[in-house]
Amino acid sequence: MFCLDDGTALTGRSNLQETLRIAAPRATDWPVAPTPTPAYPSTQRPTRWPIYVLVALIAVGLILGVVGVAVFGYWKISASSETTKVESPSDERREAWASPSPSVSPTPRTSASLVGSWRTNVTENGEAMEITVTFLSEGNTRYKFKDARGRTANDNGTWQYSDGILFERFSSGASGKGSIRWIDDDTVELTIIDNGVPAYAGLKRTYRRVN
Repeated sequence: MFCLDDGTALTGRSNLQETLRIAAPRATDWPVAPTPTPAYPSTQRPTRWPIYVLVALIAVGLILGVVGVAVFGYWKISASSETTKVESPSDERREAWASPSPSVSPTPRTSASLVGSWRTNVTENGEAMEITVTFLSEGNTRYKFKDARGRTANDNGTWQYSDGILFERFSSGASGKGSIRWIDDDTVELTIIDNGVPAYAGLKRTYRRVN
């Protein structure tokens, strides 16, 4: 019947079933929800400059690669050319040293240098033969031919020598012409130019002095 806090008498209701009425709030008292902003698609275009930069870098790399290959190739060709120029004299000297053919003597030779007997061993027309020729100082020649069976044959003629060319005339009336390359004082290489037999043209014989 009394309030426990301040002792005031409590007033009771006559009708405990009476409905309590609460005044309805005004429309403006309610919080107004914000109007949502429509989600429009963004009109900003995507940035593409990283792609352009990448393409530019690749193009520059390719150009530098091509230029590098071209420069390297040019340098290699130039180096090879210089090496060839430098090594050529050595190669020529090496070939000259390795060559079995002796060099020509720079000393001029006269007909007196041929006077004496000379001998060569050859295989011509399928036959081995020893040929000995003697050049006499008065201009005569004596030939001696000896085959593999020991059979011999002789011939006589005349000779002249001038400017490295030997001219001969044989007993049959045929004439011969050959060039002489001096290997040393006692060795010559005779190349037949013409002796009346076409098959002998260009044939070489190496003669060595026997006395």
